[in-house]
This record gives sequence, C-alpha cells and structure tokens, in this order.
Amino acid sequence: MNMQPDDFLPATLDPPGTIAVIGTTPIGIEAALYGRYLGYDVTLLAGADVWAKRASTKSELQRVGPTFQNDWFARHWLDGKAIDERWNDPLPMLPDRSMSSLAISAIAAQREDAPAALPLTMKEWIEDGLQSVIATDLLRGRVYPGTFVDAVALAPVLADDESPDEAGDDLDDDIPPDFLLSLRREPIGDEGDGNAEAAQLRCECVIVADLPSDFCQLEFDLPTDYFFRVQSSDLPDAAEELRAGWKQIAGIYAGLAGRADLDLYRPQRV
Repeated sequence: MNMQPDDFLPATLDPPGTIAVIGTTPIGIEAALYGRYLGYDVTLLAGADVWAKRASTKSELQRVGPTFQNDWFARHWLDGKAIDERWNDPLPMLPDRSMSSLAISAIAAQREDAPAALPLTMKEWIEDGLQSVIATDLLRGRVYPGTFVDAVALAPVLADDESPDEAGDDLDDDIPPDFLLSLRREPIGDEGDGNAEAAQLRCECVIVADLPSDFCQLEFDLPTDYFFRVQSSDLPDAAEELRAGWKQIAGIYAGLAGRADLDLYRPQRV
C-alpha cells in the first residue's frame, strides 16, 4: 500500500496487493476479474446467504449471479414471478451487453478452438456466461460461493516473519491496516480440517459488490481507506445498470492505481 501525501488523493495499492471481493453477484464477478487483469491477488467470496432459492440451477451455482432478493433483477425483471418461472426467459438486455469486453476476452482465451456463444436467457447467462468467467485461468481457484463473511475488522500489518499474535493491538498511523475477515462454511484454499486461520482471510483491500449494507458486522467506522462498495444505480435499463456497475469498478481500480485515466473498458486504438 502507498499513502498519498495529499489527503485529497486516494490511497493506492500496487499489484499484487491482496483484495477480497465480497459478493458473487454479476458485479462482484466483474470486480474480481478486473482486479486479476491488473495483476492483483483477488479472492471472491459469496459473503452472505442472501440468494433466493432456485430449483432450476446447479447446486454449485446457487450463489452465483443475481441474488433476486431486492436487487435490480428482483425489482425490474421478476415482475412478481418466481425465479424458476422465468429461468428460460430472454435476458432483459441484448446478449452482447450482458458480458463486459473483459469477460468475453477471458472466456475466449479458454476456448481457442471454438468461439463462445453469448447467453440469450437467464439460465444461459448464469450457468454458461458467469460460470465460464469464474472458470477462467484468471479466477479459477479464487472463487468461494459457499463462504460467508460474519465480520470485517482492521488488523495491524504483519511483518514478513511475524505471526498475528506478535503483531500487537496498536495500528501504526503511518501504515494503513489490513482487513481481517471472519469466515464460516467453506474454508479458503487448502487450509481446512479445523485450522483456525482457514476461518479468516487477511487482505489489504475490500470491495463489497451489490450486497445488502448490513450483510455482516463492520468493526470500524466508514469511510475507511481501501474499503469500497459497488452499489446498484437502479437504472430502468438492464444494460445501463450493468454498465454503471462496470464504471464504478473502473473508478475504484483507477484510484488504487493512482491513475485517473486507467479504464480497461476504454476501446483500444489499433
């Protein structure tokens, strides 16, 4: 982490800094993918058990995609119907607007022998589109749709050879603290089998992606450097709603990089 000398400039984080994206929502998946494109060490967690039940999808994808609980899709697309009734209905946006250019490129890189077909229905968007994104090399092994976050606290930064018990309680004013996430259910990485550290995740930055504001306990006051929320803009058009989320993501990472002009969605000159 780097602290800018001017208080009005954002704090920055250089790759491969550690980022936890909380929310395996469409915008959460996109935020994790964007970070991986820039070289950050990203972990994507469901964060909370807020997804509406749906019998029509694979069990491992129950918490991937829209929550359908007071999110944009619940308010503007379900139209009072059950999810399973609308599972095979057309998407509320054109297929080429349902996935970002980064997502399409990441999927295409995995399928060199066959172009990826764009999703047409909600089922295809979640089970083929979003699932294909989290299965790419950039995100494989980094996505935990069965892991919930009970609390997020600030913790002193550890020296390379220092254990959490040795770090002490006082936060150095010159060094931004890490975040310590208290987890439950699916352990992170290969550290299961009752290991206490598997129930925690330490990171330098947190991005909460389209989850309720009270999804977990925050043991610090907001605003806090390196803690971000990507929230619904509640626009009437689905494509514009997604694009507004992508714009928020680009703004967060531009701030972390200390480069106001950084935008991976901007068309490249050829």
